Amino acid sequence: MRHIRILIFVALVGALVWGCVEDLEPSFNRKPMVWFDQGPGNGQVVFSNSVYFEWNSADWDDDLGMGATYVMLEPNEVDWYDNASEESVTFWHPEGWVRVYEDIYEILDLPDSTFTFSVRVEDDRGADSTIARTFYVRYDPYAPVIDTVDALVGRLDNPNVCHTYKIVAYDVARAPRGATPPESLQYSWRFVRPFPLPAIEPAQEWSRFNNEIELCIDGQSAPGEYRFRCKVRDLAGNVTPEQVYKCEYVKP
Repeated sequence: MRHIRILIFVALVGALVWGCVEDLEPSFNRKPMVWFDQGPGNGQVVFSNSVYFEWNSADWDDDLGMGATYVMLEPNEVDWYDNASEESVTFWHPEGWVRVYEDIYEILDLPDSTFTFSVRVEDDRGADSTIARTFYVRYDPYAPVIDTVDALVGRLDNPNVCHTYKIVAYDVARAPRGATPPESLQYSWRFVRPFPLPAIEPAQEWSRFNNEIELCIDGQSAPGEYRFRCKVRDLAGNVTPEQVYKCEYVKP
């Protein structure tokens, strides 16, 4: 009988201690961890109207699987004017925290604006962690426009003198803030015979794109017809169709 009383007493003490531990456990619950694996970096300019995020999470207490994941986009509504279609457009995304069931999220048809995308992960006991990234959308699907090219045309009597070509261009975009400033446009050019003979005179390759708008062509000692070809690229990677200007070198 004495042994039974001892066992009952031990069981009661154990239950009491276990209950205390259970009551104390939530105070020791550590926050889960969450981090981005893919997506625009913080402060990155995105030359696209869609973004894709992927993240991962873990929990020190191994109770994350019983929790929930939420995402939020701010601002969730933007009114803007599309220069291309000449229409007013409203972008809308669900407001506030939205529960998701995968560790990936894609946002489409974004206007040119500044956005903050946040991910919040909760474990089953309410501890949570949040990460966020702010990015800038500058979507530009249109190529720049070459306005004028100050090129020497006609007959030139001295091919060894520097001849200057100046390119003037501007960029167009669906919204003004998406257009590349003139000083940031890049130029590429070629100066070749119209029908070069590779064995005798190989055609000059396109120059690398750079910010030079004034080009000096010299050293072309062989008389004949030449073509100055140029094209312009904006920061979104859109390139104009090439423009061609003809000139002819003759012996002085």
